[in-house]
Amino acid sequence: MSHSETKRVGRYDLVTPLRPCKDEIVAKFEQILMSGAFILGEEVRLLEEEVAEACGVPHAVGVASGSSALAVALMMAGVRPGDEVITTPYTFDATMEAILLLEAVPLYVDITPHDHNIHPAKIEEAVTNRTRAIMPVPIFGAPCDMNAIDGIAADRDLEVVMDMAQAFGTLFEGQPMGSFARMSTLSFYPTKNLPGIGDGGMVVCRKAEDAENIRRIRAHQTVKVRGHLYPGWNSRLDAIQAMAIRVRLARFDEEQADRDRVAAIYDSLIPESHRLATPDPARGMHGTYHQYWVRCADRDGLQAELDRNGIDTGIYYDPPLHKHEL
Repeated sequence: MSHSETKRVGRYDLVTPLRPCKDEIVAKFEQILMSGAFILGEEVRLLEEEVAEACGVPHAVGVASGSSALAVALMMAGVRPGDEVITTPYTFDATMEAILLLEAVPLYVDITPHDHNIHPAKIEEAVTNRTRAIMPVPIFGAPCDMNAIDGIAADRDLEVVMDMAQAFGTLFEGQPMGSFARMSTLSFYPTKNLPGIGDGGMVVCRKAEDAENIRRIRAHQTVKVRGHLYPGWNSRLDAIQAMAIRVRLARFDEEQADRDRVAAIYDSLIPESHRLATPDPARGMHGTYHQYWVRCADRDGLQAELDRNGIDTGIYYDPPLHKHEL
């Protein structure tokens, strides 16, 4: 096959994983269409139960997007204007935006070189008397050091809210990542490992009070936390999204196994110094490879060579958030 006839390898293929479950989704869509129950309802309730169980917590609340999930989780953690939230600069803009929307201050600390996650020792150094919460982000599905992060939070009386948009299915010492923070947030954006067919999000919670207050907030009711009144707004998850996500959740292990097989091929060809060090399975660590990254001395040259060979790539994240115009 000539170069001009070579099919490009895109960064995302959102259609192929849908083919085995397309008929099921279409049939269930027709049922919802004829039921007239389009917002919240039984599909959302069942998804909340199933995701909570998968994340090792008792409660989960569906909301309209991953961004909305971050905002309401920070509210329930009592983040008020002027409070600091310690987080990583190496993450998507939504992590920062949720903090700024509450008129709080994102306080960035450095990442570890081997997995690009927030550096626990740097967290300890950054805490001030204005710090309210720590927001770790298991980037690209690589597990954060939650023993260290939770230990710092307990010692300094801080809340932990995890942006887990890229890490559904990730394990730390054999436990789901969502089980370590007071609250963890999910995005069901179509490119995620557990995707919908549009926007959607969820907050998984250890405390029943947090879950109940988030249900109030998502339906335009006000909530008071730490003496501060937070307004509600429209952040409801719709039944069609919940249905599609439930279908994909039932297939999650199979789809994740495909990702693991592809990652293993890359691992066999790329030196460990140039890629994510494989999380140690003997310690119960498992990453989910939301993205597969490589580092190299000549990034632009590698990207150009891959492009010439029909392989799409992306640069994450440029600029990092500590250099963002906000």
